[in-house]
Amino acid sequence: MGAIQYLELATTGLETIDQIEETTTPKDVLSVYFGFVQNYGFTSVAMCQLANPHLLQDPASQIFISTWSEEWGQHWWTSGYMEHDPVIQYLLKTRKPFSWDTAYRHASKFGRKIIDESREYGFTNGIAFPITTGTGPLGCASLGCDDIPEDPKVLAMIELVSISCYMHLVKIKGLSSEYGLGHLSKRETEVMHFVAEGKTNWEIATILGLSEESVKAYLKNISKKLDTVNRAHSVSTAIRKGLIIP
Repeated sequence: MGAIQYLELATTGLETIDQIEETTTPKDVLSVYFGFVQNYGFTSVAMCQLANPHLLQDPASQIFISTWSEEWGQHWWTSGYMEHDPVIQYLLKTRKPFSWDTAYRHASKFGRKIIDESREYGFTNGIAFPITTGTGPLGCASLGCDDIPEDPKVLAMIELVSISCYMHLVKIKGLSSEYGLGHLSKRETEVMHFVAEGKTNWEIATILGLSEESVKAYLKNISKKLDTVNRAHSVSTAIRKGLIIP
Protein backbone atom coordinates (compact mmCIF):
# COMPACT_ATOMS: atom_id res chain seq x y z
CA MET A 1 0.00 0.00 0.00
CA GLY A 2 1.42 3.33 -1.06
CA ALA A 3 1.50 6.49 1.02
CA ILE A 4 -1.49 8.01 -0.78
CA GLN A 5 -3.56 4.82 -0.41
CA TYR A 6 -2.69 4.61 3.27
CA LEU A 7 -3.69 8.24 3.77
CA GLU A 8 -7.05 7.50 2.12
CA LEU A 9 -7.50 4.43 4.36
CA ALA A 10 -6.66 6.41 7.49
CA THR A 11 -8.98 9.23 6.50
CA THR A 12 -11.85 6.83 5.77
CA GLY A 13 -11.26 4.98 9.03
CA LEU A 14 -11.25 8.14 11.14
CA GLU A 15 -14.33 9.46 9.37
CA THR A 16 -16.06 6.15 10.09
CA ILE A 17 -15.18 6.42 13.78
CA ASP A 18 -16.63 9.93 13.85
CA GLN A 19 -19.82 8.68 12.18
CA ILE A 20 -20.14 5.80 14.64
CA GLU A 21 -19.80 8.16 17.60
CA GLU A 22 -22.66 10.24 16.26
CA THR A 23 -25.06 7.27 16.22
CA THR A 24 -27.53 6.61 19.02
CA THR A 25 -28.84 3.11 18.26
CA PRO A 26 -27.17 -0.28 17.63
CA LYS A 27 -28.97 -0.43 14.27
CA ASP A 28 -27.33 2.80 13.13
CA VAL A 29 -23.96 1.63 14.46
CA LEU A 30 -24.29 -1.58 12.44
CA SER A 31 -25.11 0.38 9.29
CA VAL A 32 -22.00 2.55 9.55
CA TYR A 33 -19.66 -0.22 10.70
CA PHE A 34 -20.76 -2.80 8.15
CA GLY A 35 -20.65 -0.19 5.40
CA PHE A 36 -17.00 0.41 6.24
CA VAL A 37 -15.81 -3.21 6.38
CA GLN A 38 -17.69 -4.15 3.23
CA ASN A 39 -15.22 -1.99 1.34
CA TYR A 40 -12.54 -4.55 2.21
CA GLY A 41 -14.41 -7.69 1.20
CA PHE A 42 -16.19 -8.58 4.44
CA THR A 43 -19.65 -10.07 4.00
CA SER A 44 -20.82 -10.44 7.60
CA VAL A 45 -20.14 -8.95 11.03
CA ALA A 46 -20.97 -9.83 14.60
CA MET A 47 -19.88 -7.96 17.70
CA CYS A 48 -20.43 -9.33 21.17
CA GLN A 49 -19.44 -9.13 24.81
CA LEU A 50 -18.06 -12.29 26.39
CA ALA A 51 -19.89 -12.35 29.68
CA ASN A 52 -20.69 -15.70 31.26
CA PRO A 53 -24.07 -16.71 29.77
CA HIS A 54 -24.98 -18.65 32.94
CA LEU A 55 -25.02 -15.43 34.94
CA LEU A 56 -27.13 -13.29 32.64
CA GLN A 57 -30.90 -12.95 32.59
CA ASP A 58 -30.81 -12.43 28.83
CA PRO A 59 -27.74 -14.11 27.28
CA ALA A 60 -28.82 -12.97 23.80
CA SER A 61 -28.05 -9.42 24.89
CA GLN A 62 -24.37 -10.31 24.56
CA ILE A 63 -24.67 -9.91 20.81
CA PHE A 64 -24.50 -6.18 20.21
CA ILE A 65 -24.83 -6.10 16.45
CA SER A 66 -24.73 -8.68 13.68
CA THR A 67 -25.72 -9.32 10.09
CA TRP A 68 -26.40 -12.98 10.82
CA SER A 69 -29.60 -14.40 9.39
CA GLU A 70 -32.35 -14.81 11.96
CA GLU A 71 -32.35 -18.55 11.26
CA TRP A 72 -28.64 -19.01 12.00
CA GLY A 73 -28.70 -16.69 15.00
CA GLN A 74 -31.61 -18.55 16.55
CA HIS A 75 -29.99 -21.92 15.87
CA TRP A 76 -26.67 -20.74 17.35
CA TRP A 77 -28.33 -19.58 20.58
CA THR A 78 -30.81 -22.38 21.13
CA SER A 79 -28.15 -25.02 20.44
CA GLY A 80 -25.91 -23.62 23.18
CA TYR A 81 -23.11 -22.81 20.77
CA MET A 82 -21.98 -19.74 22.71
CA GLU A 83 -19.87 -21.84 25.07
CA HIS A 84 -18.41 -24.11 22.40
CA ASP A 85 -17.92 -21.85 19.37
CA PRO A 86 -14.26 -22.28 18.32
CA VAL A 87 -13.88 -18.55 17.65
CA ILE A 88 -14.93 -17.72 21.21
CA GLN A 89 -12.87 -20.52 22.71
CA TYR A 90 -9.75 -19.38 20.86
CA LEU A 91 -10.50 -15.78 21.78
CA LEU A 92 -10.08 -16.73 25.44
CA LYS A 93 -6.53 -17.87 24.72
CA THR A 94 -5.19 -14.91 22.75
CA ARG A 95 -5.45 -11.16 22.50
CA LYS A 96 -4.25 -11.02 18.90
CA PRO A 97 -6.47 -11.10 15.78
CA PHE A 98 -6.85 -14.57 14.29
CA SER A 99 -8.63 -16.24 11.40
CA TRP A 100 -11.61 -18.55 11.75
CA ASP A 101 -9.49 -21.23 10.09
CA THR A 102 -6.99 -20.93 12.96
CA ALA A 103 -9.80 -21.36 15.49
CA TYR A 104 -11.06 -24.37 13.52
CA ARG A 105 -7.66 -26.06 13.61
CA HIS A 106 -7.58 -25.75 17.41
CA ALA A 107 -11.23 -26.71 17.92
CA SER A 108 -12.77 -29.76 19.49
CA LYS A 109 -14.79 -32.16 17.38
CA PHE A 110 -17.99 -30.43 18.51
CA GLY A 111 -16.45 -27.02 17.84
CA ARG A 112 -15.63 -28.01 14.27
CA LYS A 113 -19.20 -29.17 13.86
CA ILE A 114 -20.37 -25.64 14.67
CA ILE A 115 -18.18 -24.08 11.99
CA ASP A 116 -19.13 -26.79 9.50
CA GLU A 117 -22.79 -26.00 10.13
CA SER A 118 -22.17 -22.25 9.74
CA ARG A 119 -20.89 -22.87 6.21
CA GLU A 120 -24.35 -24.10 5.29
CA TYR A 121 -25.53 -20.57 6.12
CA GLY A 122 -23.01 -18.90 3.83
CA PHE A 123 -20.05 -18.42 6.16
CA THR A 124 -16.69 -19.40 4.69
CA ASN A 125 -13.78 -17.80 6.51
CA GLY A 126 -13.20 -14.67 8.53
CA ILE A 127 -11.18 -12.92 11.18
CA ALA A 128 -11.82 -12.18 14.85
CA PHE A 129 -10.55 -9.17 16.77
CA PRO A 130 -10.37 -9.52 20.57
CA ILE A 131 -11.30 -6.25 22.28
CA THR A 132 -10.15 -5.49 25.82
CA THR A 133 -11.50 -2.59 27.85
CA GLY A 134 -9.32 -2.65 30.95
CA THR A 135 -11.82 -3.49 33.67
CA GLY A 136 -14.77 -4.45 31.49
CA PRO A 137 -15.61 -7.79 29.86
CA LEU A 138 -13.69 -9.03 26.86
CA GLY A 139 -15.30 -8.09 23.58
CA CYS A 140 -15.10 -9.54 20.10
CA ALA A 141 -15.62 -8.37 16.55
CA SER A 142 -15.98 -11.34 14.20
CA LEU A 143 -15.99 -10.52 10.48
CA GLY A 144 -16.78 -13.04 7.78
CA CYS A 145 -15.25 -13.03 4.30
CA ASP A 146 -14.00 -15.29 1.53
CA ASP A 147 -10.46 -13.94 1.61
CA ILE A 148 -8.92 -12.06 4.53
CA PRO A 149 -7.11 -8.86 3.43
CA GLU A 150 -3.37 -9.44 3.45
CA ASP A 151 -2.30 -5.84 4.01
CA PRO A 152 -1.53 -5.41 7.74
CA LYS A 153 -2.36 -1.69 7.52
CA VAL A 154 -5.88 -2.49 6.36
CA LEU A 155 -6.34 -5.00 9.18
CA ALA A 156 -4.93 -2.54 11.72
CA MET A 157 -7.39 0.14 10.65
CA ILE A 158 -10.31 -2.30 10.72
CA GLU A 159 -9.27 -3.33 14.22
CA LEU A 160 -9.13 0.32 15.32
CA VAL A 161 -12.61 1.01 13.93
CA SER A 162 -13.90 -2.21 15.54
CA ILE A 163 -12.57 -1.18 18.96
CA SER A 164 -14.15 2.26 18.66
CA CYS A 165 -17.41 0.67 17.54
CA TYR A 166 -17.43 -1.74 20.49
CA MET A 167 -16.70 1.01 23.03
CA HIS A 168 -19.50 3.16 21.61
CA LEU A 169 -21.94 0.27 21.81
CA VAL A 170 -21.01 -0.34 25.44
CA LYS A 171 -21.73 3.31 26.11
CA ILE A 172 -25.09 3.60 24.36
CA LYS A 173 -26.31 0.26 25.74
CA GLY A 174 -25.32 1.29 29.28
CA LEU A 175 -23.75 -2.09 29.98
CA SER A 176 -22.28 -3.19 33.28
CA SER A 177 -18.77 -4.59 33.50
CA GLU A 178 -19.95 -7.24 35.96
CA TYR A 179 -19.66 -10.89 35.02
CA GLY A 180 -17.10 -10.17 32.34
CA LEU A 181 -14.43 -12.39 30.92
CA GLY A 182 -10.88 -11.23 30.49
CA HIS A 183 -10.08 -9.71 33.92
CA LEU A 184 -7.15 -12.08 34.18
CA SER A 185 -4.14 -11.65 31.93
CA LYS A 186 -3.82 -13.79 28.80
CA ARG A 187 -1.40 -16.18 30.50
CA GLU A 188 -3.41 -16.31 33.72
CA THR A 189 -6.53 -17.15 31.72
CA GLU A 190 -4.67 -19.96 29.96
CA VAL A 191 -3.43 -21.34 33.26
CA MET A 192 -6.91 -21.21 34.80
CA HIS A 193 -8.46 -23.06 31.87
CA PHE A 194 -6.00 -25.92 32.31
CA VAL A 195 -6.49 -25.92 36.09
CA ALA A 196 -10.24 -26.16 35.51
CA GLU A 197 -9.57 -29.17 33.28
CA GLY A 198 -7.83 -30.84 36.22
CA LYS A 199 -4.28 -30.67 34.89
CA THR A 200 -1.32 -30.64 37.27
CA ASN A 201 1.26 -27.86 37.50
CA TRP A 202 3.73 -30.07 35.64
CA GLU A 203 1.23 -30.71 32.83
CA ILE A 204 0.36 -27.03 32.55
CA ALA A 205 4.04 -26.09 32.50
CA THR A 206 4.71 -28.63 29.74
CA ILE A 207 1.78 -27.47 27.61
CA LEU A 208 2.60 -23.77 27.95
CA GLY A 209 6.38 -24.11 27.80
CA LEU A 210 6.86 -22.77 31.31
CA SER A 211 8.62 -23.95 34.44
CA GLU A 212 6.57 -25.38 37.28
CA GLU A 213 7.72 -22.47 39.42
CA SER A 214 6.27 -20.05 36.88
CA VAL A 215 2.94 -21.87 36.95
CA LYS A 216 2.95 -21.71 40.76
CA ALA A 217 3.68 -17.97 40.56
CA TYR A 218 0.76 -17.44 38.16
CA LEU A 219 -1.55 -19.39 40.45
CA LYS A 220 -0.41 -17.36 43.43
CA ASN A 221 -1.12 -14.12 41.59
CA ILE A 222 -4.51 -15.40 40.43
CA SER A 223 -5.35 -16.31 44.02
CA LYS A 224 -4.52 -12.78 45.12
CA LYS A 225 -6.69 -11.27 42.38
CA LEU A 226 -9.64 -13.52 43.18
CA ASP A 227 -9.10 -13.61 46.95
CA THR A 228 -9.15 -17.41 47.01
CA VAL A 229 -7.41 -20.00 49.19
CA ASN A 230 -6.74 -22.98 46.89
CA ARG A 231 -7.03 -24.30 43.32
CA ALA A 232 -10.63 -25.48 43.64
CA HIS A 233 -11.65 -22.16 45.16
CA SER A 234 -9.90 -20.29 42.33
CA VAL A 235 -11.66 -22.37 39.68
CA SER A 236 -15.12 -21.98 41.22
CA THR A 237 -14.61 -18.24 41.75
CA ALA A 238 -13.32 -17.72 38.20
CA ILE A 239 -16.36 -19.51 36.79
CA ARG A 240 -18.79 -17.66 39.07
CA LYS A 241 -17.29 -14.30 38.12
CA GLY A 242 -17.35 -15.21 34.45
CA LEU A 243 -13.56 -15.08 34.06
CA ILE A 244 -13.57 -18.48 32.39
CA ILE A 245 -16.37 -20.50 30.83
CA PRO A 246 -16.56 -24.08 32.17
